[in-house]
Amino acid sequence: MKKILYIVSLFALVFAGCDPMEDIYKDVDKLSNDNNVHSLEYTLTADDYSDIGGDPKKYESFSAYAPATDYLPEFLDGKYPTLDVSSSVKVTYDFYRGSLNYLGDYLDYLEVLAAIDSYTLTTADYDSMGTDQGQPGKYNNFDSGIKASDYLPNFLLAKYPNAIENDELAVTYKFYNGSANVDITEFWVFDGSVWTKSDKVAPELAEGVTLYELVADDYDSMGTPGKYNNFSSSDAPENYLSTFLGVKFPYASEGDKFLVLYKYYAGGGVTETRAKEYTLTDGTWMEYTSTVAKTDQYLKTANGWLFDPTVLYTMGADDYLMIVNYVKDNVGAEYLDSYGTAEAYYGSNSYYVEFNIGSGNYDASFATWQDAVTAGVKAYLPLKFPEAVAQVDGVDVNYVITFAGYESSMVDYTITFKCTKSGPNPEFEYVEGPTVK
Repeated sequence: MKKILYIVSLFALVFAGCDPMEDIYKDVDKLSNDNNVHSLEYTLTADDYSDIGGDPKKYESFSAYAPATDYLPEFLDGKYPTLDVSSSVKVTYDFYRGSLNYLGDYLDYLEVLAAIDSYTLTTADYDSMGTDQGQPGKYNNFDSGIKASDYLPNFLLAKYPNAIENDELAVTYKFYNGSANVDITEFWVFDGSVWTKSDKVAPELAEGVTLYELVADDYDSMGTPGKYNNFSSSDAPENYLSTFLGVKFPYASEGDKFLVLYKYYAGGGVTETRAKEYTLTDGTWMEYTSTVAKTDQYLKTANGWLFDPTVLYTMGADDYLMIVNYVKDNVGAEYLDSYGTAEAYYGSNSYYVEFNIGSGNYDASFATWQDAVTAGVKAYLPLKFPEAVAQVDGVDVNYVITFAGYESSMVDYTITFKCTKSGPNPEFEYVEGPTVK
């Protein structure tokens, strides 16, 4: 009987001291207040394209004619039905951007060129047309005042005295364009009495593309391809050309493009001229491919999933140093420390990877450290993102930059800018921040 009384007394004491359901109610309230907001990353699979249907199912990719923005919102709705508003997903997918039309046109032109005779003018040829001032032989070229069309008809008559009607010739000569000599190739046809320039013209390369044709020494430098001075199925060009370009053009700049012409043994005794375009990207020569991987961010809103081209970037040591160097070149070297790793105008410090936001560590012309950092980041953005775009698919592009600020302790902040003018020489407009991340 005493045991029962003790137990009852104990329970009475416990319930008198607290309400056991209170903690449960708090837990339930906590769960109901915790939104299901997440930032995720996802790469589409073959099954996903199949589920999406249409052209993406047929080609396992999106394109300009079947844009991802037309399909991914519905796909994400089905994939993540429980995610709440403000969730985001970075989706990686294959995008078909098409082939290089100019490349095919140029190869067709080379076939035409190979089918007819060709001739390249020599120093002796220019000299034969006169060596006085205002004549081709003076500088061994033509220019805007010394026109090839005034000299080539008579030159070709003398050069090819046995030409017959409809004979065709590709003539290459030097032309001074005001800054340098460039090679010009023209097609000339004989009508039985005179040579006249034909309507055939060499196709233009894409803007910014430099043409390079491999020679015997190039194949030799690559090893096995040098045996026959060509590539083949057993010595594929993609296994060699990226490395070759890095060695051949060590001082090329980021974004440089080369159209590389090469010989390829196709079998059956047939050797073809083929071409690939390469672009120097992050220090590596990358071959142009018709399908590339793209990553877009989608944001969950009250109206569903929306494409969000916002650029999220966290500054590193090189970024702070970029600001330091900007101050040195554009504000004044007197703001830099003795090591050249920090400046006291905006407060950027690449050694400690931060903005020093304490009083006295930025210029007195700024009322607050927030003003100093805002100005510093605005100066930095065009340097960091020279090819920034103002819109993607009609949507404004914001840049959310995360940086470290140090006063008495290190704190991460974010600041947002909007690109208002696309690169080159982009412009950015302040939106909001800095705010604690």
